[in-house]
Amino acid sequence: MNHLERQIRSARRRLDLNRWIEILSALGTITILIFAVLTLIERLYGLHWPLATIAATLVLAALLTSFALLQARRISIEAAAAALDDRANLRERLSSAWHCRDTEDPFAAAVIADAERASTGLHSAQFIRIHVPRRWGLPILAAIASASVFLISPGVLKSNETKKQEAGAAEREETRAVVKKHIEEVKKSAESIPGAEDLKADLASLEATPNAQLENPGEIRREAIKKLDRLEDEMRAKRNTDQFDAVPQLQRMLRGLKAPESADAATQKLTQALQAGDFKAAKEEVQALKDQLASLKSDTDKEFAEKAQKQLDELGKQLEKLAENQDLKKQLEQAGIKKEDVERMLERLSKQDVDQLKRQLEENGVNSSQIERLAKQLQQKQQAGEMANQLAKALKQAGQGKAGQSNSSSAALSGAAQQLGDLEKLEQEMNQLDSAMASVQNAKDSLDKQCPS
Repeated sequence: MNHLERQIRSARRRLDLNRWIEILSALGTITILIFAVLTLIERLYGLHWPLATIAATLVLAALLTSFALLQARRISIEAAAAALDDRANLRERLSSAWHCRDTEDPFAAAVIADAERASTGLHSAQFIRIHVPRRWGLPILAAIASASVFLISPGVLKSNETKKQEAGAAEREETRAVVKKHIEEVKKSAESIPGAEDLKADLASLEATPNAQLENPGEIRREAIKKLDRLEDEMRAKRNTDQFDAVPQLQRMLRGLKAPESADAATQKLTQALQAGDFKAAKEEVQALKDQLASLKSDTDKEFAEKAQKQLDELGKQLEKLAENQDLKKQLEQAGIKKEDVERMLERLSKQDVDQLKRQLEENGVNSSQIERLAKQLQQKQQAGEMANQLAKALKQAGQGKAGQSNSSSAALSGAAQQLGDLEKLEQEMNQLDSAMASVQNAKDSLDKQCPS
């Protein structure tokens, strides 16, 4: 009865599958209609429901319900045998054989043998086919109706007051997002500044921007710009110091250096780096020259060392001359400042000197804008001259050492390399401050354009 039993069980599975498709079709129609109603409510009132989550939940519920209903309404094995009998026109042979399968009566055995003979070559798939549900059009119509709901504009039935409140909330969030983006860019730029500890308080205050209590987008924007203004003021105060202003002044001063006539001169590359205002390259050249002088041993090496030291001495003298600021001396003397006062101010400038300079210039009839320009120029050039003098001193000391005895020259060159390294760091910090201030200004400009007022 193996073949007979397999066919009856196969018929049962196929009948169950058709029943499950019918159940699923009905539940699918109901599920789609429920989703359409919920979507309609969501669209009409603009409720912003998570429709994707709702749809997934409804589908899962429909599937679980269909399996539960199928389990409760499964086709019995006897009904499956009767259905196969009917469709294969076997006149109840299969159902009778299944009924007699556990009976040892000779008549029952004859019934089973007759059924097996009649079912030879029988396949349930020939007579019980999988078919589409009878009401197959209903799910399609429901799906079309559900899709058409999305054509409705959101919030049709929403009150004007609610629409206004939601628009305001969206505008606030958009403004806060724009402000946050620009604040993060400014913080990233400012935090890269070496020695930015004095900016920490203003940077920390930016994190509270925009204030959650502010409702008006214009207020949020203005609050952010105020904090950016305070940060910019701190940066500008840090940037507008004589120490930083002296760096570009020193670089302009160094352009007046003259390179050695010989292209093979030991100080050729060093002079060129100083002329270009490239402190990093100049430091590397000083370090390379120091290492080279320390390794000299032969008489030929001694001759090279003497020439190199002479060239270093000459370079140091050039720097000293540049540090004298002859042009500024002439301008100040022409403005009525005594020569001895000018020389003292250029050598060592105090706040009292600046005040005295301004008073004297004013007494001599110099206008206020020119007074400020000359005072600022004096401060910058005095600081730059001091830097140049320090470097000149180190190079001259290196040039006055004895050939073959590298200790004094090496120490002097180490000092020069240290000074150039300090200038390099100062220039980097100045450039990063300029970049950070530009970032703050860009943020303020963007907030004015992007955020509603």
